[in-house]
Amino acid sequence: MSSRTRLFTKFWGSGFMTSSDAKRLSSGGLTASLSRRNLVGSAVALAAASRLAPTIAQEGASLAPTGLTAQSVYSFDATSDVLLYSQNPDERLAIGSLVKIVTALIVMETVSDLSTEVLIDESDTVDITVYSNMQLVAGDTLTVSLLLYGLLIPSGNDGARALARYAGSQISGNDDPDTARSAFVDRMNAFAQEQGLVNSQFLNADGIDARDTFSTAREIAALFSLLMDNERLREIVSLPTYRGTSSGPEARVYEDDTTNQRLGQNGIIGGKTGTTEEAGACVAFAREDASGNTVITAILGSTAEYNDSSELVTDERWNDADTLLGAMDEQLTWIEPPDDDALPGLGDEMSVWQVETREQAPVPMRVGDDQTMFQLVLGAPVAAGEAAGSVDLFYGEIQLGSFPVYQAG
Repeated sequence: MSSRTRLFTKFWGSGFMTSSDAKRLSSGGLTASLSRRNLVGSAVALAAASRLAPTIAQEGASLAPTGLTAQSVYSFDATSDVLLYSQNPDERLAIGSLVKIVTALIVMETVSDLSTEVLIDESDTVDITVYSNMQLVAGDTLTVSLLLYGLLIPSGNDGARALARYAGSQISGNDDPDTARSAFVDRMNAFAQEQGLVNSQFLNADGIDARDTFSTAREIAALFSLLMDNERLREIVSLPTYRGTSSGPEARVYEDDTTNQRLGQNGIIGGKTGTTEEAGACVAFAREDASGNTVITAILGSTAEYNDSSELVTDERWNDADTLLGAMDEQLTWIEPPDDDALPGLGDEMSVWQVETREQAPVPMRVGDDQTMFQLVLGAPVAAGEAAGSVDLFYGEIQLGSFPVYQAG
């Protein structure tokens, strides 16, 4: 047996790791050391291999927020690709203006120069007493950039219609407004299919309720994660307000506040809302936790009540968001191996084999559980500073993540 190979007989789940199991794990010159830890376990499960479309997430112990009114919730750590909480994640629901997440992504895909000017058409405008808007005026000229601000900050339906018409004309080669918008929506649906999103369909770019427009919390979270990966869109949704002047001779000032009532609170760094009578109150948002990881959450169908004037008088999505984030703060901790408090024994194992970790994304774990184990996997001896193997973390038999280790100097 190599001096670098050590075999252990330890608990794994409800059974024992047998000598044959150990031999299998150490075959090919690899060492696998499994250790039960008693202080901290995992609240989470590994998200699917694709960060954009985490559709096959496995469940470990989960968060347990109480009192949520939402019909569907999906929350995952986008930095470490770990699921934090899900509730009916694949139920197809109306999503209101969350459609505009996809609208923004297709605009960024289609328009290379955001300073391009768009002449506002009468067909772009909406009834401002009924629909969310940026108060576009036909005949004004706005840049694509300014329209994106109006799309994502006050959630302007008119901004969505103008962007879909302009970008759709680039896609279709046709300036007819209806033809252009139809081509834009076709591209939205093709884009969703390309990302592996099987439960999303769109009939318009603005999110007005339509029978065949729907998505799920899991897929909205995936799409908003993609939006946050785009530097320009991430910057826009991080702003509490915007102000800009149309570029035409009218030089009209356009300005408004964000619809994201929790922006800047509790670590929330960006978000997009959606609210209709059919969809209820919805929101997708990004949170930067104390570890520096980005957590993406989608909340669909929270309680929303309207008065006789169609004004929203009850909006529970923010209480739902507060409840969920409060549960994260109470029940989770983010760790980086080696961490003797969270993973007792790992530091000693690494010292014996003279390996070390480097700076890496922390992994979320649940406080007060006992089902998390680590596995130190090492290959043949290497020179100081070279990759030597990994620390693999498991919740029961579900692998939560893996950290590379390097030969110490």
